[in-house]
Amino acid sequence: MLEILKVLADEVRLRILRSVDQAELSVAEIVDALEIPQSTVSRHLKPLKEINLISARREGTSVYYSSGDLFKDEDFKHILNKRLQIIPTAEKDTTRVDYVLDIRRQKRLLFFDKVAGQYETLSEPGGGLDALCSAFASGFYDEVVADLGCGEGSLSLMLSRFVKQITCIDQSQKMLNLVYERAKEMKTEKKFTLIKGDLEIIDLAENKYNSIFLSQSLHHVSDPQKVLSKASKSLKNNGKMIILDLLKHDHEWTREQWADQWLGFMPEELTQWLNNEDMDILHNEVLRGFVPDLSVIMVIGKKRK
Repeated sequence: MLEILKVLADEVRLRILRSVDQAELSVAEIVDALEIPQSTVSRHLKPLKEINLISARREGTSVYYSSGDLFKDEDFKHILNKRLQIIPTAEKDTTRVDYVLDIRRQKRLLFFDKVAGQYETLSEPGGGLDALCSAFASGFYDEVVADLGCGEGSLSLMLSRFVKQITCIDQSQKMLNLVYERAKEMKTEKKFTLIKGDLEIIDLAENKYNSIFLSQSLHHVSDPQKVLSKASKSLKNNGKMIILDLLKHDHEWTREQWADQWLGFMPEELTQWLNNEDMDILHNEVLRGFVPDLSVIMVIGKKRK
């Protein structure tokens, strides 16, 4: 305890700790949010990590920091949160972290607005007919479903021929406009509810959907566990969640070319996150992706009664 108190005696460390408890951040994002030199941030991260006040997650050449295991101790977290709230710069720091997160979202939005109308013609890692057809083959006749991060709606449009109702959520209005125009061509537009929103922010109705799809959308969000938690609450009992995403890889170029936040996932990560949300794993498979060395994970979970 003495060592912890010594580490927490520094206000800069408290500011860093408060920021990464608000959101998972890279060193560069902490620098931008707190407006302090990178060398100072790096120097203070080390002692915080050593006593498990923060944890680090490496994605290729990038490292992201979040609150550590000590925050899982409710008594300690309660005491610490009281201390963090009285930091003189607390309100300003909160606003700045929100600003940094908004920059992330804007970068994603600019990317998807830019490629709207040509997205399917690009060699997007993780795309490909095998993955889409594998999810579709499960059969969703007369169901109420949602497609979270629908993009240009390839999956949604296929489903719309059979489902009762489908909700499509995407942060790009241009993408949603394309979905609507294509649905009109198929004469299925009345089945669609199109919602513009960020998956990490938007509120989903609880116990509404028979099935929810997340096809190549999780690796674009900052906090996939948060998105999965929201999605699971939106499922009816025995409802299914179908995830298609990239297998863990080391292709840094996907960050710039495809606005990826995560370099894919390990199967055990996705299955554990679903288990944490009271879901049983029905299927877990690695599929061939559009790009030969970028495989796709398909995980299907079922919400427990």
